[in-house]
Amino acid sequence: MSTLIRTDDVPAADLGDFFRQLTATTWVPMECGPFLGDYRGVFRKSGLGAMQIVVMDIMPITVYRTPQHISQADPDMIKLALVCSGNSCVISQGGRQAKVSPGEFAFYDTRRPYEVRCGADGDTPLQLMSFMFPPSLLSLPRSALRQLAAVRFGASAGLGDLTAQFLLQLARNVDHYSPAEAARLSAAALEVLATRLAREQDVGASGTQEARRHALLTTVQAFIQQHLGDPGLTPSVIAAAHHISLRSLHQLFHDEGLTVAGWVRQRRLESCRQDLSNPALAARPVAAIAGRWGFSSACDFSRAFRAVHGLPPAEYRMSALTVKCPAR
Repeated sequence: MSTLIRTDDVPAADLGDFFRQLTATTWVPMECGPFLGDYRGVFRKSGLGAMQIVVMDIMPITVYRTPQHISQADPDMIKLALVCSGNSCVISQGGRQAKVSPGEFAFYDTRRPYEVRCGADGDTPLQLMSFMFPPSLLSLPRSALRQLAAVRFGASAGLGDLTAQFLLQLARNVDHYSPAEAARLSAAALEVLATRLAREQDVGASGTQEARRHALLTTVQAFIQQHLGDPGLTPSVIAAAHHISLRSLHQLFHDEGLTVAGWVRQRRLESCRQDLSNPALAARPVAAIAGRWGFSSACDFSRAFRAVHGLPPAEYRMSALTVKCPAR
């Protein structure tokens, strides 16, 4: 189910605070502006397996993330921006700039400062799609991702157009997928994207040991995402499901600077965060949300959530829902 957020009822003087809260609860903390004239924006937020998708119909605006913002929250995510129609945008990170026009996309890393200027060609509005997911879900080395940040991926014939169109159709039909379909389609989207990135980086030798390792990691993480609600999802269960030893499983995650238990907890906390931010689930008790995503102890969940987001779950929900349902 999608969550719809509009700026229609937000007074002009409150737009800055509104967008700061919106971006922090939807993506990561960042600064936004300027808000010229009668600013309007519509945001449709959805979850698709391990991916978060936001479709935006917005007027020109610039967002940027500084080292100070990163110190506030550092969830380690990749954000991909796909321009659907209207104006273009310019994405800057790591000394590079990518001007992205309709049908094109670029991505950037939340762990490093960036700037996204939406509306690079005048005052006309644009429709933009944002996809956010952990970098570990892409079957590519982190060094390759860093080299490809803020690089324009054009709508060229073949694989280039396929990638953009696949992501576009995926986002536009997201409300029609069952949870199982969403998990599979999310994994498929990440594989299509990884293939496109690998061609750009010229590392697409699918038969290499490194590629096979990353393919296994992607498969394991997709399995974890599908079974997050099972409190019995232990490393031993995960290893057995993929016919590998427990030691091999731990090594697979260790090579990415991760732990199995840590990654499971991270994905559970993110799923809980999304539910807490969803107005349609406002009446569901916090403990029920925690249980839905595999937390057997409400106290353990509350401590873990506060350690990551700086607020207890109930306070975070109140803040997030206030942003999405502004007073009239």
